[in-house]
Amino acid sequence: MSQGKSHKIFGIFVFILLILICAYLFLHSSFFAVDKIYVSGSNNVSESEIIKISGLSPGMNIFTINEKLCNQAVAIHPLIKSSTLVRHLPRQVEIQVKERKIWALVPYQGALLCVDNEGICIDKLSHFSMVNYPVITMDKMPEHINLGQAVNDNGIKLAWQIWNGLDANERKEISQFHYQNKSGEVLIYSQGCTEFRWGNAERLEEKIAFFKQMLEIENDMQAKGNNDLVYVDLRFKGQPVVKTVME
Repeated sequence: MSQGKSHKIFGIFVFILLILICAYLFLHSSFFAVDKIYVSGSNNVSESEIIKISGLSPGMNIFTINEKLCNQAVAIHPLIKSSTLVRHLPRQVEIQVKERKIWALVPYQGALLCVDNEGICIDKLSHFSMVNYPVITMDKMPEHINLGQAVNDNGIKLAWQIWNGLDANERKEISQFHYQNKSGEVLIYSQGCTEFRWGNAERLEEKIAFFKQMLEIENDMQAKGNNDLVYVDLRFKGQPVVKTVME
């Protein structure tokens, strides 16, 4: 290789190196120092609290922020389901949060646990209106339950699957879900006091269809002045097993 060609290659190498150094220095300069941090999607948790637990602060370089750690830190909060950090170049950072929402109430030691559809305990209240939320009882509850802890997520999720398959009017017909911890099965009590023996999560769509039919039958019976249904067993394939007062 000629000396002139070697000098040319060396010059190109130096030029590229200088560009990389300049780019590095620019990206790590004060031009990209965060001057604004804000939160979106939060209604029940204050912006200041979310920013505090995120570990972010003004002056941090926008490119060196550990996005994964930030999101994990924010999602630890019991009211927050997930968090996403979004960089808005050159100097703004947005924390997008998805809050947990109360779905059901679980009676517990004289209080009510407010849980979301994953069974995560969001709050503990001594008094709460039950009008808009289903009630879920269980055979066995943990001795201690903290905010952010799952309250038998298998039972809560099964009740949620059933609830999610019903319309608003059908949901109003449910008085209570009861989860049997040992068997992993659910009982549903209607407003008409009929016990529906649901069983586990198997054949979910089939059971929902039968459940809707039996609610209609129950309503028709009550409209005619009788309430003879004792229980409806949906646990087995085929038509439900129905027990009435006369049987």
